[in-house]
Amino acid sequence: MGRLGILAGGGNLPQIGMREAIAAGEDPIFLSIAESDFKPGDYPDRVVPIRIAKIGGLLKACKANQVDRLLLLGKVKKEIIFKSLNFDLKAIALLARMVNRHDYSIFKTVAEDFEKEGINIISQKTYLKSLLLPEGRYTKRSLDKKQLDDVEFGMEYAEKIAHLDIGQAVVVVDKSVLAVEAVEGTDQTIRRGGQFAKKRKAVVCKSSKPSQDDRFDLPTVGAETLKTMSESNCDILALREGETIVVNPAEFISLAEKLKIHILSIGRGNVSKINSSQKKLPKN
Repeated sequence: MGRLGILAGGGNLPQIGMREAIAAGEDPIFLSIAESDFKPGDYPDRVVPIRIAKIGGLLKACKANQVDRLLLLGKVKKEIIFKSLNFDLKAIALLARMVNRHDYSIFKTVAEDFEKEGINIISQKTYLKSLLLPEGRYTKRSLDKKQLDDVEFGMEYAEKIAHLDIGQAVVVVDKSVLAVEAVEGTDQTIRRGGQFAKKRKAVVCKSSKPSQDDRFDLPTVGAETLKTMSESNCDILALREGETIVVNPAEFISLAEKLKIHILSIGRGNVSKINSSQKKLPKN
């Protein structure tokens, strides 16, 4: 077996993935994306910088470091695709083969090409299983019927837009969609939707596709999500069970309680049943 490469963007997930991979006996490296807000944290000696538009350069870096598996973690702003990047020939060839510029089309095309070179992109869950919340309500206060109705309504629409590869989040109130996520990202969607919630606080619903490819772009939330919600008149966050990465779950739930934000992890079961009692985080 060769080496694990973590194709790393901004945020805390690359460092968490690195820590978990090392604990599992791997000898991973960061392939750090220069156009992102990547920070090496405790692992500055494991960083190989790459540029997102230089697919040929990424491939060469993988081969030079015996990387045969890639784990994609961290934020890269979607609008980067609309900037005037200096693509290399490999990237231009791949872009020409893509059906469209949707996230999944890009990831899938690159993954297929890398597989031909003996480099497989693996599930984002591989070293992040502890960050996936089982079904349940994780904060103390239960929801009333109107709130539960909005959660069910919002999760349905969040899943629909995810299926269309538009975004992964919607903001709703009184069974009305106030904002739909697109290229701007979840935080801006929350701000935009929250400004329309006047009489009642809004609900933020985030979902993966019904058949999400877990190698790419799993929904992710963290402390910044909660802070943005608190500033934007939103007090319920509903997530798709087992498909949404929660950065530092214990700290996340503690902050949600402090900010008086409800947290629900929604499966395919009855939402009222989920609401009936508080779920505790699994012990690691």
